[in-house]
Amino acid sequence: MDSARSWFKKFQHKNEKLENSPKKKKDLENAKYAHKPPIDGAEAPSTATKQKAAAAKQYIENHYKAQMKNLQDRKERRWMLERKLADADVTAEEQMNMLKFLEKKETEYMRLQRHKMGVDDFELLTIIGRGAFGEVRLCKEKATSNVYAMKKLQKSEMLRRGQ
Repeated sequence: MDSARSWFKKFQHKNEKLENSPKKKKDLENAKYAHKPPIDGAEAPSTATKQKAAAAKQYIENHYKAQMKNLQDRKERRWMLERKLADADVTAEEQMNMLKFLEKKETEYMRLQRHKMGVDDFELLTIIGRGAFGEVRLCKEKATSNVYAMKKLQKSEMLRRGQ
């Protein structure tokens, strides 16, 4: 029994050293699962698979952190407006109208954030220049009529040349 305890203490001590070392947290997590056998006789995941899983995990975590930050920012803006309205001489009906207007603007902004901009959102005017991988065009945005320069690249050509 004593030998098992001393072995366990040695194992614990090694983990404590890892936690206090300047190595990244990812290295510690990878070390935790490195000694475990594959489940149901399946092959262990490759390094590439582990990297893809870690990247997906990071992406999902960042996405939800950003969502929570946006929610907190919206709550803060609403709270600030409510506070300013309470300090001002504004009727209850006007306060409700202003809060509804804020909600409408917030919803519109979130909808714009979800919209992916593409070539269909622009009216192509002229070609400004051509390069090795594509061309630069003068375009007008359909929604706002603002004029922009758009670079259109051929991804297959870039990959073929190793760029």
